[in-house]
Formats: sequence, structure tokens, C-alpha cells
Amino acid sequence: MGRYKSVLRAKQDARDFRHHVELPIPGHGLGKRLDVLSSWLNETFGDEWRLHGKFRKGEHTAYFMFRTPEAARTFRQALDEQGELRQL
Repeated sequence: MGRYKSVLRAKQDARDFRHHVELPIPGHGLGKRLDVLSSWLNETFGDEWRLHGKFRKGEHTAYFMFRTPEAARTFRQALDEQGELRQL
């Protein structure tokens, strides 16, 4: 039952948080980077973001979801400025 609830939650979040930033997850995972990202997101956006993962075609992807396009753009810019994407 737990897996089914998480699928329903992801679908609901996709409807409520329509602006997504996809982040590929390397084979070794995100490790402590995920903690840093989550902390920054909580400080910056509070509860106005969600995170879900997908496994498709042999690749893991993190989907960071936001209510507004401005929030998604701010997150993407922060990733680019910090070089986070280059570290993956």
C-alpha cells in the first residue's frame, strides 16, 4: 500500500507544482548534496516545492517541482551558479 500512496502523491504534486527542474542522478547518488539542496530549498521556498524521483530507460532522475516558474528559474540559476550540475 505504501508504494501506491507515493505514486498518488507524486501525481498530485505534479498537478499542484507544475514547474519542474530535472536533475540527473549519477550512479553513486547525490549523497550529501541532496541534504544541501533540500536545506537551501527549505530556507528559500519553505513548503512551496516538492521532490520526486523517476527511473526511466535505465536512468534515475530527480524532479524538483515548484508552484511558480520564477521559483523553478531561481533554483535552476542557483544550481548553475554553484556549479552543482557540473559536479554530477
